[in-house]
Amino acid sequence: MSCRRSEDLSKPPTSRFAESIATTVRAQSGSADVEAVVLRAVARRSESIDLPDILELRSLLDVDGAQADTLEEQVTTIISAIEAELAGWDRREVAA
Repeated sequence: MSCRRSEDLSKPPTSRFAESIATTVRAQSGSADVEAVVLRAVARRSESIDLPDILELRSLLDVDGAQADTLEEQVTTIISAIEAELAGWDRREVAA
């Protein structure tokens, strides 16, 4: 885990951010992997997440997007799961 800090993701995801990601997913002709698009967007937003972090997050996330009524809700759910995982990483780094 090379993620240094997740403070830039500590705020709840804004609806504008979720809508932006949802727009990106829609623009990819329905063949988009929503989780991958969200991970890329979060990585671009954060200066402390790099490729190994994204790959590890991808392997750890277990989000059931089918439970969401809208694409924006699905995106928000994925962002929340990413934030929860990163918070766990921060706690382990502090304890180390």
